[in-house]
Amino acid sequence: MRATAVTVAVVFVALCATFTVLAGGKSGKPRPRLQAAVARTEQVGSERYGIHVRLTRDGAPLSLHIHGQASRHTVSVNMHTGTVHLADGTSIPGRRGAALLDGQFLYELAPGGAAAYGPVHWLRLSVPSPSSSSDLRTVHALTPAPMLRVLESASARRSGPGTFRGTLAYDDPVVRNGLSSLTGGIQFRRLRFTVTVGSDGLVHRIVVIGRTADGRTALSLRAQLYAFGRGVHVTPPAPGTFLDRNLDRLKI
Repeated sequence: MRATAVTVAVVFVALCATFTVLAGGKSGKPRPRLQAAVARTEQVGSERYGIHVRLTRDGAPLSLHIHGQASRHTVSVNMHTGTVHLADGTSIPGRRGAALLDGQFLYELAPGGAAAYGPVHWLRLSVPSPSSSSDLRTVHALTPAPMLRVLESASARRSGPGTFRGTLAYDDPVVRNGLSSLTGGIQFRRLRFTVTVGSDGLVHRIVVIGRTADGRTALSLRAQLYAFGRGVHVTPPAPGTFLDRNLDRLKI
């Protein structure tokens, strides 16, 4: 049952191993208007979002699609990977998964929703200390928060009403850590971004593109943020459908 929803993100990282290469950029500081928009967005209590990552190596695509909602104490994430077509003609079917953080409990859906024991599809973990939970850190990495932190170290210029463009320093630890969960740990050079700031002064859209050092693998990362401040309401899995990891017994 330890194969869980977060495993989908891990599976994506493993698939990225077939793309594995290393990757440079330019450091700088965002201009105050973009920095203010980023800071304002980080302070909003909640948002809904979609994140779409596409890695293309020698014409072969690998994709991860995330849809979720997040507040300070609640996160609900659904994700799936696209089918991977290998050079030898074989294909790896896409995987789907979900994770739900409700207070001090983190629920992880088994990949593909497969049942582990009868009706059990979920694993529940108690995470009173976020810093001690790698699963919880993975879930937070699948929200817009790391990308917003990445923009804090960006070099940007205004290119139109509400639009900013610039570069990211691939060797900046914030950039490296902020993108690694979404790129399978692959480093990309020539990182460029476009950010759209709405009339509300909040970041609504983020696009990041780049290539690896050898130029063979391309990155396209697109994030859409919306429904700012709308309450995040989640329904935990019903009793009998999850295994409590901490108590080592089935909750019925």
